[in-house]
Amino acid sequence: MYLLRLPEHPGCYLYSEYNARKADNFLVVLDEIISLFDMYMPAREVLPLRVSLVHSEESPCCFRGSHEIYLNTEIQYVSQAAYQFAHEMCHYRIPYLVAENLKWLEESICETASHFYMRRLAHTLSAKSNHTALKEYAPRFVSYSENVLKDCRKVDLHSPLQIRRMELNCYLREENRCVAGQLLPLFETRPVLWQAVPFLGDIPPEFGLSDSFMIWKKISPAVCRQAIEEMHNIFESALY
Repeated sequence: MYLLRLPEHPGCYLYSEYNARKADNFLVVLDEIISLFDMYMPAREVLPLRVSLVHSEESPCCFRGSHEIYLNTEIQYVSQAAYQFAHEMCHYRIPYLVAENLKWLEESICETASHFYMRRLAHTLSAKSNHTALKEYAPRFVSYSENVLKDCRKVDLHSPLQIRRMELNCYLREENRCVAGQLLPLFETRPVLWQAVPFLGDIPPEFGLSDSFMIWKKISPAVCRQAIEEMHNIFESALY
């Protein structure tokens, strides 16, 4: 096994059965996604990270305490890797556990992260002359995202009953994708909103959704607050 350092991010490693030459494209994809997170969703605390390919029922997942992310993919499947890694990086950059009644929102936002960052990744790689294979491959990250978003179950974000259903089971993946599809345009037009996401875990657990949005707006950087208000409005009918 090899412990491969990500070129642009000291302290971040891929634990792989392949050497750096064979894992080159995979390493570039991870590296670029972290750079995009640094741009849009900076870490509140810079931490080391080890990424491993683990084929198990619990993977993909992240373990903040041990600074690990597990991906359930193969070294050649860079679109799947990007999709999983962006989701888990979103979790990883929320330093505290999110309240149980808000975990569905965390999951939906992290699903949104997959699609937002894959599309930004495609744009970044399309301009990289030193990685010809990935430059030519770049549009496939967008098509992969589009195809995943089609596999969803309709959710009425104005329905208290449907919001409650997701509160009781935050891992309804088809519903998470539907919510992500509705949140993605907001994050694309208001990318500053990503700066508020690490503060989701600071919201106390005893508050309902409406109060949680108000607290989130108060504790997040001032530059994010208008965008949080716009997200609040998306769910407004379900909050009361």
